Amino acid sequence: MAWGGGVFTLHLYCIRHSVIPNWGIYYTSIPPSFFGPVINYDTHNVKAEFKVDNNDIATVTAYGFLKFKCPGTVVLTATCSASENCAKAQCSTTVTTKRDGVTFTSEGLPDVIFNNTSYCIRNYLYNSKTKSGGNFHANGSFSVTSSNNAILRYDDLWLKFSGTAGEATTFSHTFIVARRDQYGTILIKDANEWKVFCKLVNEKGMTNLNARLEADIDLGGDIAMVGNNYAGTFDGQNHTLKFNWNGGSDSEIAPFKKVSNAIIKNLRTEGTIKSSSYYLSGLVGDAYGTVNISNCASNVNITSSHTGGRCDAAGMISYIGGGSANITITDCLVEGNITAMTDEGKKRMGGFIYNKNGSCTLANCLYVGTNNATSGNTFAYNATIKNCYYLNACGTAQGEQVTKDQLKNGYVACQLQAGRNDQVWGQAFGSNAPQLTADGAKRVRKVEFTYNNRVKATRYATHGNAIYGGMPTFTAKDLLGSDYNEHHYYSGITFEGGFNGSTIVNTDRTVAVTFNKKDYYEIASKEDWKAFCDLVKSGQNVVDAKMTADVNLGGDIAVIGSRKNYSGIFDGQGHTLTVNWNVGNKSYIAPFYIVEKATIKNLRTEGQITSNEKFLSGLVGNVYGTTTISGCVSAVNITSSYDNGGCNAAGLICIVKLGANVTIDDCVVKGNITATTDKGKEKMTGFVSGQEGTCTLNNCLYLGSSNGDTFSRTFVDDAYHGVTTTLNNCYNLNTCGTAQGKKVTKEQLRNGEVAYLLQNKRAGNFWGQTLGTENDPQPTDKAEKHVCKVDFTYNDQVKATHYATRNNAIYGDMPTFTAKDLMGSDYNEHHYYAIAFTGGFNENTTVSSDQTVAVTFNKKDYYEIASKEDWKTFC
Repeated sequence: MAWGGGVFTLHLYCIRHSVIPNWGIYYTSIPPSFFGPVINYDTHNVKAEFKVDNNDIATVTAYGFLKFKCPGTVVLTATCSASENCAKAQCSTTVTTKRDGVTFTSEGLPDVIFNNTSYCIRNYLYNSKTKSGGNFHANGSFSVTSSNNAILRYDDLWLKFSGTAGEATTFSHTFIVARRDQYGTILIKDANEWKVFCKLVNEKGMTNLNARLEADIDLGGDIAMVGNNYAGTFDGQNHTLKFNWNGGSDSEIAPFKKVSNAIIKNLRTEGTIKSSSYYLSGLVGDAYGTVNISNCASNVNITSSHTGGRCDAAGMISYIGGGSANITITDCLVEGNITAMTDEGKKRMGGFIYNKNGSCTLANCLYVGTNNATSGNTFAYNATIKNCYYLNACGTAQGEQVTKDQLKNGYVACQLQAGRNDQVWGQAFGSNAPQLTADGAKRVRKVEFTYNNRVKATRYATHGNAIYGGMPTFTAKDLLGSDYNEHHYYSGITFEGGFNGSTIVNTDRTVAVTFNKKDYYEIASKEDWKAFCDLVKSGQNVVDAKMTADVNLGGDIAVIGSRKNYSGIFDGQGHTLTVNWNVGNKSYIAPFYIVEKATIKNLRTEGQITSNEKFLSGLVGNVYGTTTISGCVSAVNITSSYDNGGCNAAGLICIVKLGANVTIDDCVVKGNITATTDKGKEKMTGFVSGQEGTCTLNNCLYLGSSNGDTFSRTFVDDAYHGVTTTLNNCYNLNTCGTAQGKKVTKEQLRNGEVAYLLQNKRAGNFWGQTLGTENDPQPTDKAEKHVCKVDFTYNDQVKATHYATRNNAIYGDMPTFTAKDLMGSDYNEHHYYAIAFTGGFNENTTVSSDQTVAVTFNKKDYYEIASKEDWKTFC
C-alpha cells in the first residue's frame, strides 16, 4: 500500500534444513549453517573420508560437515581405510533437505509508529513458530528489510523512524508512521504528513490528537480533510494550508470537515473550493460542542453550483450544530470570495458562519471578502459580535463598516489590536489591509493630534517608523469647531515636541496642536499683502485684515478675492496701497477682484493701471451680497486701450452684481480715467460702472477727471433690472460724462466748506481737513482734523461764514463788514458806526466747535475828534 511518498515492505526470512539419516529428518539453516552427522567408529581409529553424490545440492568438508546449497536429497558416504586393528569400512546415509516455513501474524503489532518511539520487532514476534515448531526470532538467518528506509528502517532488533511520515505494509500489516514532539503533539511539515494526520483522525479514531504545522503546505488538488469530529488542539503556527479542490458533486468540503470540542488557532487557509453541492467552508465544515477558533485567516474562494436551492457556504464555519454548541471566534480574518451560481444559492451563505445553532461569539474579527449574497449574515445570525469590522456586507450587515482607506492607513489594524499588550494584528503599510501577525515590526501605533484635549486627527505608524500618509493639514476651523471665528486670523500651527512627518513612533501617543490667533491679519509690506491674497485664495476668505503701513506693490499684480470671494472686513487704517500695473490684455483688474458681503474701509489706493481690456477699477472689481465701502480714497489713474466698446472703467467699483446691495459712505475718487479709443470713451464712471443691484452713495466726493462721454456717468452708471441708485449729499468738482451730485469749486474745497458739508453734522469724525495745508477734504476719523463752521450774524441773519480746523483759528481773514452791508436801507451815511464782534472774536480766536459770532456796532450822529489821534483816525 502506498502513502505519503513511499511504499516499503518488511521481509522476514528464516530458513532451516532437515538432514534425514536412514531413520529421520535433520534440520539446519541455509546459508550459512552446517550439518555434521554422528558416526559410530567402534574400534576404528582411522579418520573417515566423506563425499556426497551431488555437489549441486550440498558439499561436505573433510570433517564430515554438510553445507547445503538448496533443498534436495544427497547420499553422504563415509569411508574408513584399513588399519592395524580394523579392516576398511564404509557406510552411507541419505540426507533430504526441506525449506521450513513461518506463518507471520499482525497480532500484537501497532498500527501507528511515532518518530520518537522505537519498536523491538522480535518482541512482537516472540511467540511465532516455524512449521516445524521451532523458534525463529533468535535464528541467525532471521532478517528484516525495508523497501523504503526513508520512512522506516530496521536497526538490529528495532524498527526506527527515518524522518518521513507515511504508510507501509509488512507481512500484510499496515503501519502509519507520524512525527510527534515530546508532549505527543503531531508535527506536520508537508502534504504527506497532513494526510497522515487526516488518516489518524479519520480512520484510526485518534480524534483527540494535538497537532501543529511546521511549514506552509500545498495540497494542490488532493482533497484531504480532517473529520470524524476532530477534538484536539490544532496550531497552525501562522503557516498556510493551500489547496485547489474540485469536489465534483461532494458536499461538506472544508479543511476541517467536522470538529467537536476542538481548538484551532494560528492557521491560514488559501485556495479554492468548487462543488456542485453545498456546505462548503474555508476552514470548518461542521462544529459541535465547545469550539474555539483564534488567530485564523481564511482566503478561500468558494464556488457552489448546486441547483437544489442550497449553497450553505461560509468563510469560516458552514454549520454549527446542536443547541448546546458554544463557538468562540477571536481575532480572525475572512478574505475569500463566495459565489453561488443560482439565485436560491445566493440566499444561503455567510461571511463567517452560515447555519448557526447554539451560541456564538465573535470578537476582534474582520471580513474583507466578497460575495454575491442576497441574504445571510456578514458574521453570524443572532451572534454576539464585539469589535468586528467589515468592508463589504454579506447579506445582513453586522459590525462596523470600514472603508478601503481605513484598511490601508492602519485604522482597522489598530482597532482590532484594541490596545492589547500581546500583539495579534499588524500591518505592513503599502498593503491594503491588516494582517494577523506577531511580528513586532508590523505593530500599528496610533498618534492622536489634539487641540484643547480633543482629538482632531489620527495617524498610524508601524513600530519604529514615521506615521503613514503624512502629517495632518489643519485649518483653524478644523481645530476650533463652533468656536471658530471666520473673521480672525489664525497662524503658526505647531505640533508638540516638534513632531513632524519624520518623527519615529514606538508607542501610542498624543500630540498637542497649538496656533497663534489674532483678531485680524496685519499687512505692513508687499509680502504681507501677497500672503494675504494667498490666504484668501486658499479658502480663508472671511479673515479680517488691517494695514499697519503704506504698501507699494509696484508692478507685482496681486489681488484679493481672485479665486474665493473676499467676505471679511478690510481696514486700511488710513494707509495707502500703491500699484503700477500694466496688465496687457487682462480685464477685470482691481486691488479687490471680487468681494461678497464684505466691508472695506479707510483705505487709500493710488498709482496706475494700464490695460488693453475693459472692466478696470481703482478699488473693487465685482461686488456681491450686502457690501459696505467707507472712508476710502481712490487716486488710481486708469488707462484703457479697449476698442470694442466702452471701457467700463470706474474709480471705485466695476460692477455691482444682480442682487447685491452696496452702500458707499464717505469716499473720494481722485484718479484720472482715460480711454485711448473713441469707443472706449463711451462708457466710464467716476464711482460705479455697472449697476445691476441696489447702490446707495452717502457723503461722497468726486475730484477725478476723465474723457468719458455718451454713456459715462459721474457717480453711478444707469441702473438695470429695475434696481435703484440713491445719491445722498454727494459732490463733484468735475463731471464724468453726465453730471451727478452737486457741483463745488476748488475754493469751496480749499476753504473747508466741502469738508463741512460732507461731515454733515454727524456725531463722530468722518471728514476732515487741515485748512491752509490740504487743498481738499479727506475721509478721516481724526478729531484734530474736524472742520468747524463759524457763522457771522447781524440781527440773527448770517452775513458771512468761515471754517476752521478744530482748535485752530478760522481759515482766511476775518470778514470785512461795513455798516451799510449790515444795515441795508437803515444805514444813514451821516452817522458814525463802529463795528464789533461778540466776545471779541478775531482772526486769532481758537475754534473748537461750530459757533455763531454776532456782529454789533456803536452808532453816533457824528464822529468826535478830541486829539491828534482822533484826527488821524477820522482821516
